[in-house]
Amino acid sequence: MPVTVAPYGSWESPLTAEAVAVASSSVGSVVVDPTDPTRVYWLESRPSEGGRYVLLSKLVDDYDDSTLINHLPDTKWNVRTAVHEYGGGAYTAYGKAIVFVNWADQGLYVLENKSSEPRRIGEQEEGVRYASFAVHPSGEYVVCVREDHRVEGEAKNTLVAVRLGGEPGRDTVLFDRSDFVSSPVFGSDGSEIAFITWNHPDMNWDATVLRRARVVASPGDGSSACTLEALAEVAGGEGQQRESIYQPRFDDQGSLHFIGDRSGFWNPYHVDGSGDVVQSLAKPMPAEFAEPEWAFGASTFQPVSGRASSMAVVFHLDDVTRLGILNVETHVIDDLPVPGWTALSNLQLAQARSGEPVLVLVAGSPTESPALYTYFINGVGGQRLLVAGGTKAAGDVGGLDVGSISVPREIAFSTRLPPFDEQSKEVQAYAYYYPPAN
Repeated sequence: MPVTVAPYGSWESPLTAEAVAVASSSVGSVVVDPTDPTRVYWLESRPSEGGRYVLLSKLVDDYDDSTLINHLPDTKWNVRTAVHEYGGGAYTAYGKAIVFVNWADQGLYVLENKSSEPRRIGEQEEGVRYASFAVHPSGEYVVCVREDHRVEGEAKNTLVAVRLGGEPGRDTVLFDRSDFVSSPVFGSDGSEIAFITWNHPDMNWDATVLRRARVVASPGDGSSACTLEALAEVAGGEGQQRESIYQPRFDDQGSLHFIGDRSGFWNPYHVDGSGDVVQSLAKPMPAEFAEPEWAFGASTFQPVSGRASSMAVVFHLDDVTRLGILNVETHVIDDLPVPGWTALSNLQLAQARSGEPVLVLVAGSPTESPALYTYFINGVGGQRLLVAGGTKAAGDVGGLDVGSISVPREIAFSTRLPPFDEQSKEVQAYAYYYPPAN
């Protein structure tokens, strides 16, 4: 593409607002049903349909869309939640049920088979919102975050259980002793649950608490979906010992894993057989294994089913985003090479029809929009594009040449912390420099 020379501020872009808007569909919110790990679900935003989020799925090794399903083709459905206003975590899939929130009424719905009409569940008064779902292995109820705007003053956040069957009723409140709650997850047999809580004035990247409890089944009289017993604080803190905890995960053996920043960086930890929190790395690493959770549903950390003590991880080290498999017993990370990807998110573990374990993730680069990829961790199938993002390549938007895209360079420089006087501490700062390309 020839270079156009023009006075500063007067260069005419080949892009139009219309071209960018039409091409700005995206994929995200990836979910794998643990009862059928061969199928992957995701949300796709569609500017051509008023910007609604459509729920799609297909087999994880289907590269020609022969098994593609649009679960909610009617345009009245828009899978999006307003909890915390930022949303995220608007649906989940488990067994024969898909649980989701519809944007228009913020109602909670369950879709029980591919051809049925969604049925509303949960409390149905205006002002109730739901997010961050975990279906109990029994399939009888879902545990989630409920944000209640029916109360006076600030909305109340609680952890609740909602029955999936029968007539709509009152939610069962499981935990209500914090300002915020997030990320419920069940152990594989459903006997345990873990979740995150925090309080004002902290944000979740400042200080949170990881809690764990035993799940007790309903008495069967309809009074409650379940109850929690032996509730305990596992890690984190909001006083002197401040720590931000993210992404609790139970592995196949029932061990609880999580990411915490007690070292100053978000590193992986787990709870050993004695109930003690131990490092999953040999020593603290100056790397981030998580990112600030503005929205629900972040995933950079997943147990690898069938591989004892193994966790798939996305982490940022030395200005580079990396993918790997961490053995929490040997403390070794086996790096998985990535083909020029610089942004990795929505990490999930699935299974090909051959039985091979496969990672599913959203990945992109400075010149390619984020798209859904598979990554066969045994190397059998390599990395393959499963679902294209809104603009797979730069040329898909208004004919823009790749050479016109400014590709960032990682830079580091010395600076000082406030108050910028002779007592200021000198530190290293990191940034992206975007050199002009036109």
